Amino acid sequence: MQNNMKLYRGLLLLAATAILAVTAGCDPQGEKPPTAVSSSASASVASSSEKPSSSTSGSKQEAPKSVEVELYYPDATATKLVSVKKKLDITKEDKYNAAVHALMQDPKEKTVTGIFPKTAKLRSVRLQGDVAVVDFDSNIRKGFSGGSTGERFLVGSVVNTLTNFPEIKKVRFLLDGKEIESLAGHMDLTEPVARMNSLME
Repeated sequence: MQNNMKLYRGLLLLAATAILAVTAGCDPQGEKPPTAVSSSASASVASSSEKPSSSTSGSKQEAPKSVEVELYYPDATATKLVSVKKKLDITKEDKYNAAVHALMQDPKEKTVTGIFPKTAKLRSVRLQGDVAVVDFDSNIRKGFSGGSTGERFLVGSVVNTLTNFPEIKKVRFLLDGKEIESLAGHMDLTEPVARMNSLME
């Protein structure tokens, strides 16, 4: 009988020890161990570290400020058109308007000559599909003194300069926003004009 009592007390002691060992890992309020807080904190840090990369990916690229184009002028003997490469500022206008504006200025190169009269003014250049619509002020006619050859070179210089952009196949000419039959009475401009390669041979 005494042996049984000793065994019973021994089992009670072991059970009490086990209960104390289990409860030692929890605080009196029964909250989770601190390790759970540490894992959530590390997750928060990982989340915050990802934010800069997402904002960087959304940054915009800057638009180009200049472009290199080929402008076509009559050569010094006015027998053919030759190209001159120039870098143009396109911060204030698109590359098409910038190209025609540059073409209207007297070139500095001695191997080519200007073809536009001083009275010429460009109103706009806009695209309609693969056709560039070039609108000049009608005063271009007042200062134009060239004959049929001069008219072909003026038209050809504009057409070949603009069709050098791959997206443009033809050029239509307007004066004061209106369609014209001819610029100086020698060349039919009622339809868009394709690239004039014959002027470069």
